[in-house]
Amino acid sequence: MRASDLQGSGDPMTVYVTGDVHGGIDMQKLRDWELGDSLTSDDYLIIAGDFGFPWDFSAEECADIAWLESRPYTVLFVDGNHERYDHWAERPMELWHGGLTQRLSDTSPIRRLTRGEVFELDGSTVFTMGGATSVDKEYRIPYSSWWPQELPDERNFEEARTKLDGVGWKVDYVITHTCSTRMLSPTFYPGPGWNCPAVDRLTAFFDELEDRLDYRRWYYGHFHRDANQAERHTVLYDCIVRLGDELQPWDVA
Repeated sequence: MRASDLQGSGDPMTVYVTGDVHGGIDMQKLRDWELGDSLTSDDYLIIAGDFGFPWDFSAEECADIAWLESRPYTVLFVDGNHERYDHWAERPMELWHGGLTQRLSDTSPIRRLTRGEVFELDGSTVFTMGGATSVDKEYRIPYSSWWPQELPDERNFEEARTKLDGVGWKVDYVITHTCSTRMLSPTFYPGPGWNCPAVDRLTAFFDELEDRLDYRRWYYGHFHRDANQAERHTVLYDCIVRLGDELQPWDVA
């Protein structure tokens, strides 16, 4: 347990953020998260993209989902580039904490925080916008292991601008999967053979947010590393931090 974890215990609601889980491949951090056992369903863990469930509907995957649904806390996520978008296209929208969500199934507590929404959690406002470009899509099969819906379209951006107009372009936190163009760096990528991505419409939209949006901290995943990349930017993968906190040296030791 980290010192930053201790700050959240005893509060009526706490919200935490972490990075990609990739449909169970990178879920060990949740199994090792001791603080999670002391939380309640009114506490939330937000996964910053590449949640990855459902994917192949295997017995192993069903067991992983059942484990997540049995956690004392509630799992939330923004979508990444590795999601099964045909599943989410069929799920109904539900208004929840001020924004539109989709539940994993009709009985599941797990919710997708949809694109361009502003949520009210733990007394804070949180803007969400999932999606990213897959740098490995040349190795994937369209509509089987890769979906073009991984990137938001202009309609999503216009809806997001309208939501942000409604809050005066001011929120407490931003949670996305990728980052703005100006925050991209080849050093973010996890290993040899990963190409630095070209600028896309989503990273360009996030540049607009950097210029227009008043926010306290921006959390994102995607890059398979943990760091406070800039004064108000925290990229997450294995670490779990309380919403509002930055990474501390002991978090990444």
